Amino acid sequence: MTAPAFLDKIVAREQAPQAVQALASQGPVVFTNGVFDVLHRGHVTYLAQARAEGAALVVALNTDASARRLGKGPDRPLNNEVDRAIMIAALEDRKSTRLNSSHLGISYA
Repeated sequence: MTAPAFLDKIVAREQAPQAVQALASQGPVVFTNGVFDVLHRGHVTYLAQARAEGAALVVALNTDASARRLGKGPDRPLNNEVDRAIMIAALEDRKSTRLNSSHLGISYA
């Protein structure tokens, strides 16, 4: 069984500049970030609207440690960063996902 194609959207922080540059060749790149712990209708609506603003959408995903620093609670995130990255990558409107070690929105493709 082969891995789902959407897993290719998840890139390491070190690969982010090259991934964003490749996406930029297709047109404007929209960037956003967040924890996206318990994915809900508001999240997917927001991401779809963001995607409509450009040729590609890059989502930087806060790491588990970053989510805890944001004061989400000692038991948060409920879903670990790898699971959250996979969920975001599986959304059709997304071109790229990355783990963000900071809550400041470092660019990540």
